[in-house]
Parts: sequence; C-alpha cells; structure tokens
Amino acid sequence: MTISQALLNATSGLAAASRRAGVTSNNIANALTEGYSRRDVGLTERVTAGVGAGVEVSGISRTTNPAITYERRLADTQFAFDSATAGALSKITGLLGGPEDPNALFQKYANFESALRSLAETPDSGTLQQQVLTAARDLAATFNHLSDAYQRIRTDADAEINNRVNAVNEALQQIEDLNNAISRGVAGGADVSALQDQRQQLIDMVNENIPVRELQRDNGKVDLMTPEGVFLLAGTARTVEFTQSPVITPGSVYDNGAGSLSGLSVDGTDITPFGSSSQAAKGGALAGLFNVRDNVVPEQSAALDALAFDLVGRFQDASVDTTLNPGDAGVFTDGGIAGDVSNLTGLAGRIEINAAVDPAQGGEARRFRDGVNSVAPMAAGSDAFVRAMISAMSDSRPSHASLQSSGDLSASESVAHLTSLAGGKHATAVGRASASEIMAQGLREAETLETGVDTDRELQNLLVIEQAYAANARVLQTLDQMIQRLMEL
Repeated sequence: MTISQALLNATSGLAAASRRAGVTSNNIANALTEGYSRRDVGLTERVTAGVGAGVEVSGISRTTNPAITYERRLADTQFAFDSATAGALSKITGLLGGPEDPNALFQKYANFESALRSLAETPDSGTLQQQVLTAARDLAATFNHLSDAYQRIRTDADAEINNRVNAVNEALQQIEDLNNAISRGVAGGADVSALQDQRQQLIDMVNENIPVRELQRDNGKVDLMTPEGVFLLAGTARTVEFTQSPVITPGSVYDNGAGSLSGLSVDGTDITPFGSSSQAAKGGALAGLFNVRDNVVPEQSAALDALAFDLVGRFQDASVDTTLNPGDAGVFTDGGIAGDVSNLTGLAGRIEINAAVDPAQGGEARRFRDGVNSVAPMAAGSDAFVRAMISAMSDSRPSHASLQSSGDLSASESVAHLTSLAGGKHATAVGRASASEIMAQGLREAETLETGVDTDRELQNLLVIEQAYAANARVLQTLDQMIQRLMEL
C-alpha cells in the first residue's frame, strides 16, 4: 500500500467516524423526542482507478419497521373509534344519573309517584296538589333537558367531525409539501430523515381519523390510500369534504344523503362511515364520531322518546281518567296534544304537563284530584283519580320496541330499564376502548423497540466510533512521521 493510499484510507476513516459520532450523538439527544426514529450511517467502499481508497458515507437512513407500523396504525384507528363511542355513552349515563342521584330521571319518577301517594291520603290538600304539580312539571322538564342534551352530544360530534376534517386536509397538504421537499433532498443527496419524521407524524394523525395505507413512490415520496381504495394523496393532496350542521334535532338524519346531515366524501367519492357506499371508511375517529351522531345517540334518544310515550300513555287512558274523551290529552302531553305512536321521534323534548292542571297556564291543580277535564270540583275526600294514577304507574304494560324490553314493565321498571340499557352499552364500550388502548399501546412500545433510540446501545457505539477515530488518527500520525523522515533524507 502506498503512502497516498494509506492517507486516503485514514482521512476517509476520520470523516466517516466523525459523521457517525454526530449521528449517534443526535440519536442520544433525541431519545425522548416523540416520533423520532433512530438514524444509521451507511458506509461504502471508495474505489479509485480500481483500487480501494478508504470509505465514504453513502447516506443517513431512518430505522423503520413497516409491518409493525402498519399494525400499530390499525390499532390506533380502532382505539380512536372505540374512544369516541365510549365517550358519548359516558356522557349519556352521566346525564341519566344513578338511583341515588337527586337529579336522575329515575328519582324524578320516584318523586312524582311519592307525591301522588301523599295526595291519595289527603286528596283535598291544596299543598299536596301543588306538590304533585311540581313533581310532574319537574319530571317533564327532566325529559326535555335530557332530549336537548342528547342532541347537543350529536351537535358536538358533528362539529368535531368538521374540525377533524379540516385538520386532515391541512395535514394532507403538509404531507404533499414534505413529499416534494424529501424528493428534492433525495435527488441532491441530502439527509431527509428529519423531514421523514415530520411526515410520519402527519400520516399518523391522518390515520387516526381515517385509516390509510402508505404506498412508497419514487425519490422517497409516499401516497396515501384508504383500505377501501380511495386515495387521499396521490401525488397531490385530495380534499376531504364535509358540511357542519349548526343545529341537530331528534329528526335530523343522514340517510345516505337524503337527510339534512352531511356525509363524508373525498373529491366527490362518498366515504361516509356506516353509509351505503362500498368505499365507506371503517375505523378511526371520524367513523367513531359518525357512529355517535348517527347511531349511538339516536338509539338512546329513541329509547328516551319511547319512555316518554309510555308516561304519556299511562295517563291519557280513559280507564285511568274518566273525564277524558277519545283523543284527549292526559296529565302529560305531546306539546299540548295527546301522544301518538306515529309521532314518537323527539317526544321527550316536547313532553309537558297539561295546561288544564297548571295554574300558570290557566288551569287548576285540583284537577290532579278530580280529573284533567273535570268542570267542577268533586267531593273533598274523592281519591279515585289519584289512586287510578298510582295504579297506572304500577301497572306492567307493553313498551315500545325502541325501549328494547322483552317484557311488560311498570313505570319505575321502564325508567330503570332505560338507565340499565345505557349503562350496559357504556360498560361494553368502555371495555372495548380499554382493550383497544392496550393493544395500541403494546404495538407502540414494540415499534419503539424497533425504531426508537436505545441509549445504552448508542453509548456503546460511541465507544466503538471513538476507537475507530483514534486508530485512523494514529495512522495519520504515523504517516506524518514517515513523510517527515523522508523529507529529512
């Protein structure tokens, strides 16, 4: 080996060791940086005129494991979906409350029935009649409040869909820009690892909302496609489209585009979750929010409407209130008229007490004793109507299918069943969310083990690099001594 060859070998070795030390130090410095992937220095043999002339840095590569990343992203989308569902059901069970909650719907039923039983003991008591009025008004108001709150959950879900769609569109545009920057860097031989880290974090964000597959293209670019075959990014970013609804009522539906609520599309291609399109998005936060808006809350809202219809029906029965004519409203009404099973949707938001028993609306509270349509007061001790109402509350009756009960229920059993129905679905949803979170967390940890920074390993690498650097420096020192000796000859 000539002196010049040895000099080339040593100087290239020093340069490579210096670059490796810099990359390793950077790995250690970013060991706790979210989304950072470990860097490795690629080395190749330098050949000049067919003769080895040391080594050169061929590039900086990011450590990746596409298989684990793919599985982790699938788990992330499932967790995002389950979290949205569990969150909505948690709000609903919180609104309904438990048996000991004084503001719970169950407790409002109990208060009304207790007031009726007290009035039955002293039917002519104006104070007790007023207590029944207050309890009835409070019960109807609780139905109204719950119905409004359910629709707010849907409205909030719709608004969150809009926010996330805007964030996805912004991320897709940023990924397109990073694609172009990475492509230019690859063509120019620059280190694009930091840009690739940024792009991966943006892809993860998109994937959390809409599941995507990452397709590798030339010069380091990637395209993004949903598992159903819709491109979100194909060279250029596509636009995800959605229109927010400022107000949502119990009757607001999507109905595959025939209703008042907006669906989800990508440049005109329908991907609405739970829609009829074969390309409908499945999984992810957006699908979870659509599930909340179009399935979870409407199902619970329909059960609440069915419970309201059960309450209205118990008191507009002529066998309970003999002063009623066919078609007359009882103590509880659908916005002032009799309840009708064909107009069930939104009944919980419209239920109110009959004006005939409410002095604030020109009625008389004594009609809780005498009958809703009674013209004149009955005997002071008359308790027939009050006891008939108590029996109506205690009677087991068939419930509407939306209440999802297989048997006949009393009034208290009906409200308990509604609370149990929501609680059971909430427990199931929370269990699924916990399981999917554990799965996602486990895959994140597995991915980190494969692509993250192990500081112990990097410190060991630094020792090896230091030894290589020292060896090359020693060669240079020896060559310098040899050249000086030759110059002295």
